[in-house]
Amino acid sequence: MSLSNDELLSNIKRQAKRLSKNTNVPLRQAQSHLAMCVYQCDDWVHLRDSLNSDLFDNQLLLLASLQPNSDIFLYKLLDAHMNNIVHNLHNTLNTNYVDGKIEDIIIKAFGI
Repeated sequence: MSLSNDELLSNIKRQAKRLSKNTNVPLRQAQSHLAMCVYQCDDWVHLRDSLNSDLFDNQLLLLASLQPNSDIFLYKLLDAHMNNIVHNLHNTLNTNYVDGKIEDIIIKAFGI
């Protein structure tokens, strides 16, 4: 990843804020959803710690650097995992969002 740990942490904080806004859930809940559904981490703290770690066992952590001017590789990574993320978020939000709406929410969470 080409961004510093501080920049990656700032990105996931912005992602959580956008997710909170677009799903009308409290920020802490959005942080938890983001960590579990997108990054497949146990919780928000696990996500933060994983970004600070020298170990790189979760390729989804690359999505922490996804932003509008990112390399096409990151967009492809998101696209490759979109169905799984949509499924996880749909089950976690416990709402009647249709899949296309959840996909839009995910895209907005990344600011793209």
